[in-house]
Formats: sequence, structure tokens, C-alpha cells
Amino acid sequence: MAAHKKSARRRGALICFQDESGFSLLPAVRATWAPKGQTPVLRHRFGWTRMSMSAVLAYRPDRSQAMMVFQIKKGSYNTTSLIEFLTDLHDHLGGQPVTLIWDGLPAHHSKDMKAWLATQRHWLVTEQLPGYAPTSIR
Repeated sequence: MAAHKKSARRRGALICFQDESGFSLLPAVRATWAPKGQTPVLRHRFGWTRMSMSAVLAYRPDRSQAMMVFQIKKGSYNTTSLIEFLTDLHDHLGGQPVTLIWDGLPAHHSKDMKAWLATQRHWLVTEQLPGYAPTSIR
């Protein structure tokens, strides 16, 4: 069994995989048809250009429970907004212990994040994915 699973089982912790992603609902510019000499104009009613989502897939080491928790916000995630997300996650999970597995985003190992994580050791243990971790399954 992987070390993080053994640790999570001993602590009675949920194993959580966390990641962020940005997206936009603005229409993509594509080739289209129009009468000769008339440039087509794409119209949309969106008042923002970018949003981001942070999500956690959580499960118990014995596979008895699984859930997905996510949050959507305007703009991009940074250290401050990730700390807010993790605080909300802690509240949502009712204070249960968590082993958090995440990638190498700079905000995950910033000075402020390290300082915050040091104050959360009573419920949160983090494990970093290796830099060569695949981003997709083939």
C-alpha cells in the first residue's frame, strides 16, 4: 500500500486529490461563412473573460465513501484563494483529517502557503505529486 494511504488509514483521514483549472465561456473564434465582403461578427452576452475552478476528489482509504467538492471563482487561483478554498473544504468536511495530494503549482509551495500549512497540521497532511507525474491516462 502507498505510504500516503497507510498514513491516511492510521489517522482516519480522507485522501483528497486537488487541482485547479481555468476556463472561459467566451466563444472561440472560428472560421465561418458570410456573404462576400461582409465580415461576420460574433456577439455574446458574457460580462467576464475568465473563471477558475478548484476541485477535490476525496475518498476513504477503505473506499467506503467518495465525494467531489469544488469551488468556482472569477480570475485565477493564487495562494490566498487556495487557502480560502482549503479552509472552506475543512469546514465542509466537518473537520475530518485530510491527506491532500496535489501538483507543483507555485502557489502550493509559496512561503505564505507553507506558513499556513504549518498551522493546519492537526487536520491536514500534504503530499506532492512528482514533477514527472502524467497529466492524462493513456
